[in-house]
Amino acid sequence: MGVDFDDGLRSQKAIFQTGSFSGYHRLVSALGSGYLTATDEFKQPLCGNEEGWGPLSPFRYDFTPCFIDVWVASVAVFGLFAGSIAIWWLVQKRKPTGVPKDWHFWTKQVLLALVIADVTVQLAIQIINFPHIWFGDFRVWTTALTILSLIAIFAIQWLEHSRLRNANGVVLFYWLFLLIAFAVKLRSLISQHIYTENQPYFITYCIGFGLAIVEFFFEWLWPKKDEAYEVLVEDGECPVEYATVFSLLTFSWMTPLMKYGYAQYLTEEDLWGLASQDTTKNTGGAFDDAWQHQLENRKRPSLWLAIWHAYSGPYILAGFFKIGNDLSAFSQPQLLRLLISFIDSYREGQEPQPVIKGAAIAFGMFAMAIFQTTMIHQYFQLAIVTGMRIKGGLTSSIYRKALKLSNEGRTSKTTGDIVNYMAVDAQRLQDLTQFAQQLWSAPLQICLCMYSLYRLVGWSMLAGIGVMIFMIPINGFIARYMKNLQKQQMKNKDSRSRLIAEIINNMKSIKLYAWGAAFMNKLNYIRNDQELKNLRRIGAGQAAANFTWSTTPFLVSCSTFAVFVFTKDTPLTTDIVFTALALFNLLTFPLAVLPMVITSIIEASVAAGRLTSYLTAEEVQSDAVTIRPAVEEAGEETVLIRDGTFSWNRHEDKNVLTDINFSANKGELTCIVGRVGMGKSSFLQAILGDLWKVKGEVEVAGTVAFVSQTAWIMNATVRENITFGYRYDSVFYEKTVKACALLDDFVQLPDGDETIVGERGISLSGGQKARVALARAVYARADIYLLDDCLSAVDSHVGRHLINNVLGPKGLLSTKTRILATNSIPVLIESDYICLMKDGEIAEKGTYRQLMAMKGLVSEVIKSSGGNDSGSNSVSGSASGSDSETSTVIEAESSQEKEELEEAQERVDTLQQIRPGPGSSSVLTKRRAESMATLRRASAASFRGPRGKLQDEESTPNKTQQSKEHSEQGKVKWSVYGEYARTSNLVAVGVYFLALIVAQAGQIAGSMWLKHWSDKNTAAHGNPDVGKYLGIYFVLGVGAAALTALQTLILWIFCSIEASRKLHERMATAIFRSPMSFFDVTPAGRILNRFSSDIYRVDEVLARTFNMLFTNVAKSGFTLVLIAVATPAFTALIIPLGVTYMWIQRYYLRTSRELKRLDSVSRSPIYAHFQESLGGISTIRAYRQQTRFEHENEWRVDANLRAYYPSVSANRWLAIRLEFIGALVILAAAGFAVISVANGSRLEAGWVGLAMSYALNITGSLNWIVRQTVEVETNIVSVERVLEYARLPSEAPEIIHRNRPPVSWPARGEVEFKNYSTRYREGLDLVLKNISLDIKSHEKIGVVGRTGAGKSSLTLALFRIIEADSGEIDIDGLNTSNIGLLDLRRRLAIIPQDAALFEGSIRDNLDPGHVHDDTELWSVLEHARLKDHIASMDGGLEAKINEGGSNLSQGQRQLVSLARAMLTPSNILVLDEATAAVDVQTDALLQATLRSPLFANRTIITVAHRINTILDSDRVVVLERGEVVEFDSPKELIKQQGKFHSLVKEAGLLEAE
Repeated sequence: MGVDFDDGLRSQKAIFQTGSFSGYHRLVSALGSGYLTATDEFKQPLCGNEEGWGPLSPFRYDFTPCFIDVWVASVAVFGLFAGSIAIWWLVQKRKPTGVPKDWHFWTKQVLLALVIADVTVQLAIQIINFPHIWFGDFRVWTTALTILSLIAIFAIQWLEHSRLRNANGVVLFYWLFLLIAFAVKLRSLISQHIYTENQPYFITYCIGFGLAIVEFFFEWLWPKKDEAYEVLVEDGECPVEYATVFSLLTFSWMTPLMKYGYAQYLTEEDLWGLASQDTTKNTGGAFDDAWQHQLENRKRPSLWLAIWHAYSGPYILAGFFKIGNDLSAFSQPQLLRLLISFIDSYREGQEPQPVIKGAAIAFGMFAMAIFQTTMIHQYFQLAIVTGMRIKGGLTSSIYRKALKLSNEGRTSKTTGDIVNYMAVDAQRLQDLTQFAQQLWSAPLQICLCMYSLYRLVGWSMLAGIGVMIFMIPINGFIARYMKNLQKQQMKNKDSRSRLIAEIINNMKSIKLYAWGAAFMNKLNYIRNDQELKNLRRIGAGQAAANFTWSTTPFLVSCSTFAVFVFTKDTPLTTDIVFTALALFNLLTFPLAVLPMVITSIIEASVAAGRLTSYLTAEEVQSDAVTIRPAVEEAGEETVLIRDGTFSWNRHEDKNVLTDINFSANKGELTCIVGRVGMGKSSFLQAILGDLWKVKGEVEVAGTVAFVSQTAWIMNATVRENITFGYRYDSVFYEKTVKACALLDDFVQLPDGDETIVGERGISLSGGQKARVALARAVYARADIYLLDDCLSAVDSHVGRHLINNVLGPKGLLSTKTRILATNSIPVLIESDYICLMKDGEIAEKGTYRQLMAMKGLVSEVIKSSGGNDSGSNSVSGSASGSDSETSTVIEAESSQEKEELEEAQERVDTLQQIRPGPGSSSVLTKRRAESMATLRRASAASFRGPRGKLQDEESTPNKTQQSKEHSEQGKVKWSVYGEYARTSNLVAVGVYFLALIVAQAGQIAGSMWLKHWSDKNTAAHGNPDVGKYLGIYFVLGVGAAALTALQTLILWIFCSIEASRKLHERMATAIFRSPMSFFDVTPAGRILNRFSSDIYRVDEVLARTFNMLFTNVAKSGFTLVLIAVATPAFTALIIPLGVTYMWIQRYYLRTSRELKRLDSVSRSPIYAHFQESLGGISTIRAYRQQTRFEHENEWRVDANLRAYYPSVSANRWLAIRLEFIGALVILAAAGFAVISVANGSRLEAGWVGLAMSYALNITGSLNWIVRQTVEVETNIVSVERVLEYARLPSEAPEIIHRNRPPVSWPARGEVEFKNYSTRYREGLDLVLKNISLDIKSHEKIGVVGRTGAGKSSLTLALFRIIEADSGEIDIDGLNTSNIGLLDLRRRLAIIPQDAALFEGSIRDNLDPGHVHDDTELWSVLEHARLKDHIASMDGGLEAKINEGGSNLSQGQRQLVSLARAMLTPSNILVLDEATAAVDVQTDALLQATLRSPLFANRTIITVAHRINTILDSDRVVVLERGEVVEFDSPKELIKQQGKFHSLVKEAGLLEAE
């Protein structure tokens, strides 16, 4: 019995000693039977070794010799199975290219051949050593399989050389797995002392192992030469297309871009192209096919199914990665438990476990962490790519659909809606991809977690689950509460933005009326009493949410442990406690994410419903118009409508055109006339096919050009608007521009025809827009021209020019079919044919002469519009020089183009033979009507990207753009952070940090207390003093959670909201006090942007990001300290790891910031282009340019994705690297613990458990820190921008206390200009030069002069909107420059040029400061002739006025400002062209009021547009170029026959005199 026990002890000891890391030991006795020993017959199937299948050897801490080969064999099987698939794929799917086989290739193959030879030698040695049983032994079979698999790999490496640009994935994984299996086997061989027992085998094995390592690195890290593959490379391709498997898993293909972005700021040119399967062309095509399939095969097509068919491939694969990630996440706590029990085995009185076991656990944890990281990021990447494809495909489909919508389809969906489908709904579906997989993954994680907990603590886990379930509705309630607050916040934000917009747009009026304070109060009320009050509520909600969040996991563990301790006798030991904590940590994520998933799904299904209804909306009737080829001869029929009846809406019986019979011929001008609303435009739409054809037929021969009634201009250069996608041909372009009278305009425009016209052609006048649209039509050289009233927007002499040079019988278009809807008489006279529309029918038709003779409706229309207006007498005179000018022949550039050009002499009425091209033998003598040379369309293939380049709206050198917005590149200065902290209140910031640190410390103290408790339980083998331990644990946990809530409250209410209140106030004050010149050079949108998006960031985003950043920094800091305390050796690693971490982070920061910027800069052009296209759909369709615009849209979406894709991949690149550092921390913590106990230190298991449970979470924290740093950087910029505006230079002070004018000032109302000069702002010319005027008390003064003479500048100078350059203005002998602005402006009354009305009540508009009572207000309204109108509005003085006063007419708005002027008790009144917008009757009333006794004793200065309003003034000032040229009474000035005389004469008032 004793002997046996002795043996047992000895073998125990032996097993411990052979359990070293390398397998090396000094025990001499033969330990069991080695790898190369065999029995004479099989004891176990396939294994001829004493130790059998094991798997663990009874003699050594090692696998048995048979089992050790299972690993190698499985790799060999993988090589054979996957290898054969790879070979088939290479041969079938990839085309070989003629790449030469270089030394790199031969080295690789020779190395591999050597490995094969080496393994064959091993096989021979095995056969020699197992003489009787080798044919049936598993070890021999394994080696044979290995040889076969190596041959397969040899074949793949041979084939891939000419067929792939990168190493094959199967090969790389094969080598990686093989090396791992070989390494395990090597340790086993050492442990068996094979190096003494059979040296030749050991040496052979080691050589083979070494060669395999070299071969692996050769294949993986030695890249192929790219020159060899140059042929295949497109420019700007995406490296992801030819990256190796390892590179894809680690995102190393991003590294070159990260490096480049670190070295210099990225621009759009630096971005890679998209992978071919991600381009919008492909994603859009895929979706279209799937959607067509839905439409054809289902009554109710499903968008979900279409998306699934088109894009689900990668998404399904992502699901597998997700499963891998979920399973590996739950293996970590199990490994932790093993590690704790390993450490525990080194306690006194325990049997220690072999070191290799501890090392294996540590490596296992490391490998699991790495595997988990790889899986989760592959999943994210695939999900995001799927989302990106969905967005691209949907955007493209939405755009295509927009170009096909019929009128019914358009009526239900406004432009804003359609843009929203693209911006919001497609985005929702894209966001869903990141959440959708959680639908199955979260329940899976919860189930795995429950199962693991059940195995750990039995049914006690139900207590914890109960707490979780109980917390869900509470969290849900808080979330709903927050959501309602958020909605309210949006409303407040909108009303503030609207007010700010109004203030900025009407700043001039606010300054003139000295209403700054009133509006500042209004703004502060919305901001402080509504918006910030609500924000405080949000802050409190956030704190409550944080409290429930941080208490949940704690309460769960508390209740579980309590139940466990009370119901079980087993002690609650460290391995249970920390494993359970790790599992509860894992549980929080799926529980938190589920509600998000559900809302995301609800949002997405709403979006899908909206998109489905849009994509199934009705399209234009495809057979409405039959298109025939163009005709050759003049006089042939080109447009024909037979019995046509048309309707705007196919579902209503109302027809807009009935029984139309019409035809038009080549070379004729047909005019469609009729009163408003009689169907002229509808008639043209019918020919275009935009109307629903009820019956009849419409035929059109050739191409069409269309000019709509309101010209549609694109946001591009003028030239691009005219050429409209056709090839630029300078000769014909010149001719077009000249005929359309655009040459003078080009001279005026800042950059000629390269001027960018802005959105909706904003920088062109109405007439210019109309002519550009006409030039576009002319340049298109179509066969049929449909012109919708293009003459109404131009002046009569320009109209004449257009008739002579474009539309008339001698114009450029004389050989084309022209159909013109118009009421312009001069054209009618020149037309070949006239149709009169009445109530949607053709009432009369015939030539001009016939219809005039009939004395029917047409002659009435002509008579009613005043007979032959504008120069019908010049019909006979042809456009000067048109003959000589237009006889140029347009030369073709090549013989092929010669055939494309219909070459023709441009002589009217002479038909010439066409000269044969140099390649054609037969002479074409076909008679052709003289015709313009027609260029072919711009083929879609030549589409080289959209008009111009995508740019920040702020970066061209053209003069047509406003000053560039100042943007800081690179890092934000520290002073900005300092300023932000100071505005936040430094004491509060200090308290916040204190709370933060104490809260973190509290959490850690809770865990330490648990460790202390479980150590006591282990020692006592039971659970003593339950109440004490549980109670203290509970207090610590709840205390930490309460501190977290407190920290949130302080941050929100005392820091963030304080700061944003002050910042907003400072910025608003600065804006109110800015001189007018600031508003002249700064676009309103830019100022609004600071008040909306920047303030939003300061309000809501900054605090959140700072909080997460600091919390995670604290967490990671405490974790590192804990690990260092548990295993002091770890401190040596902190610095190198920290340096690496900082280095990776700096790399990422720079690149990511620029990529984000490029992403947002390239996003807006998509929507801008879309909105623009929606406005011009009928034009795009008429020119049949849909494909070009679709391409342009695709190009813009791609340009955005080219920035978006690397920007999301950069996040993955970063995460993989940081989580690798996290994995190293886990490895180090576990590894050092193992080494430490193995070397005899008395390390407690509790410490290791504590340190490890924190280390497992460090990866997440590290990742967050970097992400939040980027967020903080991105968002602190907003503070910088707000501060920049808060420091704007301000105007003169409002009140100067030493110099306050007397209360009655200006009693007399005398105004004197003394040598006064001024300019609008530094660097501009003087607008008023040396003005000297002396205006007596109660005088009525008129100011006249041509445009730009400086009349308005005079009034601005009086109010000090512009300050004196030299000289002064005295009022009642007081120099106005010495008093405060408020004192000055309050005492002067003005009726400004543009009456600014604000959204609000009538009372607010008359008296925003609420200083006057109702009777005063009603009396001024009566004098201003407004009383009746306002009394009739509901609410009287409280009646609502819309934004900009849009519910009052122009004249009534002017009257409101008259009433304002009467409220100001001033003796000086300035009228600035006040009656410019008023009709004649109102004007007479106004003038009567101004001459009434009310105004008798005021000094009135009138800047006049209409001379008759100032003829009865006391004196008149005549200004020219900023100087006074005449100043005297009107009678005297007329006598002098100077400037004033000529002005009066032009106005035709001399006879009246």
